[in-house]
Amino acid sequence: MNRWAAAALGAVVGGVAWTRLATRRNNGLIRPPVLDLNANPLVSNRLHLSDGEVVAWIEAGEGPALLLIPGADGMKETWRFQIPELARRYHVISADLRSRFPDPATFDLFADDAARLLDCLGIESAVVIGQSLGGAIAIRFATKYPERVRGLVLANTLARVSYEHVGLNSTALAPVAVVANRYLPTEAARRLGKLWSRHDVWIFDSSPGWERVVDYALWTGSRTEPPQISSRRIRLLAPEDLRPELAGIRVPTLVLKGPRDTYTPAAWARDIADRIPDARYVEVDDTGHCSHISMPAEFNRELVAWLDELEFEEESA
Repeated sequence: MNRWAAAALGAVVGGVAWTRLATRRNNGLIRPPVLDLNANPLVSNRLHLSDGEVVAWIEAGEGPALLLIPGADGMKETWRFQIPELARRYHVISADLRSRFPDPATFDLFADDAARLLDCLGIESAVVIGQSLGGAIAIRFATKYPERVRGLVLANTLARVSYEHVGLNSTALAPVAVVANRYLPTEAARRLGKLWSRHDVWIFDSSPGWERVVDYALWTGSRTEPPQISSRRIRLLAPEDLRPELAGIRVPTLVLKGPRDTYTPAAWARDIADRIPDARYVEVDDTGHCSHISMPAEFNRELVAWLDELEFEEESA
């Protein structure tokens, strides 16, 4: 064996060994908990869905119900900066998105799962809040179960899947970024996360709070669940175009947008707001796709102000 062949073989063996070690590390990660009003970890419950799939869910607080739906990564912990704040006045519920899918499966499955969660909790209706793909799920839930929606909040949402605007570099490098995040040493992955954010390759939030988003990716995102699962969730939306449904939504709606988002552009959010009767469009200044994580204080301020107004209007009706 010549030295080049030996070097190649060594690289392959080393790569396999490191991948195994990184996988073992990832399997041992515990997602940072979501805290209650007293800074105690919320207890995670288990919900059995109609086809036997089981998902974890949490709840906190008392009052009118808020249902928080995560994005394509499917993790309720994405709302860790919102739940303690909202639980001061509301009954806040959030569940992981399912990881297994019957064959065939359609995008309606997510809306049906949300309805089952509310059924199990005895909740007739809620304000439904969705982030990214979770916003698309919220739209479908609002059109399929309109009687169960008191209000709708769509944060950095998409109504259809398209990557034409992302550009060749981001399209080609995004899978590389995901693999690097999943398998590289943590500090190397953190440094690369900053680079991906700055150049809109992945994470898509180069706001001043970018470090919170990178930390989320390291401790909650693609390290704790294989990225092909989130890809499967997005593929269920791919055949759909939810825009024709928007005109039929008849509940108060807030469209929250990080204007620096290059994954779901601000123009998409404005179009969604224009299509929903009387929807309000609000930007969370200087943020990108994950404004609820990168700038949570600013995000929460806009959300709570709108919820206050919604409550006032309902009490005055």
